[in-house]
Amino acid sequence: MVVTTAAFARPDLNAFINKKADSTAELVGQVKRDKSVMDRYMRHFGMTRTEVIEYLSSLRPTTLKEEGVYAIYSVPEGGKIKMHLEKLKKGRKVFATADGTPQLVLLCGNPLTLGPKQVVALNRTPVTTEVTTAEEIPTEIVADIETDFEPVAMLQPAEPIYTFGTTTAPPIPIVLGGGGFNPLPLALGGLGFLNNGGSNAVPEPMSMAVFGAGIAYLGARKRRRAAKK
Repeated sequence: MVVTTAAFARPDLNAFINKKADSTAELVGQVKRDKSVMDRYMRHFGMTRTEVIEYLSSLRPTTLKEEGVYAIYSVPEGGKIKMHLEKLKKGRKVFATADGTPQLVLLCGNPLTLGPKQVVALNRTPVTTEVTTAEEIPTEIVADIETDFEPVAMLQPAEPIYTFGTTTAPPIPIVLGGGGFNPLPLALGGLGFLNNGGSNAVPEPMSMAVFGAGIAYLGARKRRRAAKK
């Protein structure tokens, strides 16, 4: 019965503090004086006595800015710390850090965290860090491109074709007297025979020799006739 009376002597059921504390000074003073209260905070936060005093001294009374479901830690009879979920309405009085992060419920001193750097609010959207990775651009591998070209035919130098123009010489007047033998028709006939009737062919050496012999014969004959006169 004594234990039950002591339990109900706390400001709230399963409270961490044994007396209500409306200010930071009252909270820190109670922790320093009451060993049972100090023991509860030391075990929950995993801190030394000095660390607990320093931590609680940094808190200040304030109110919640929004409603939320929080994990609240409490100490039932027997001293074992447990956790339960509870919806705390906007405007609920709490002890908070300088930046407004709630740490303890002001009425009972029950923690809302597992330590100075952690607050458990189950209905709040957790802050997640989205790692944005730049899109990988596939590296284009440029390979050596072999282009097939059609082989170019090697041009062989053509054999030169020589074209000789033929010049028609004016006819040579040949006068024969006395019914002598005239070899010119024979020479000219031989040229026609060797040329096979062509008009632009170059005379062959033999043809030229026959032609020259005929001309020489005619010239000698003409000179002899002139000498006789």
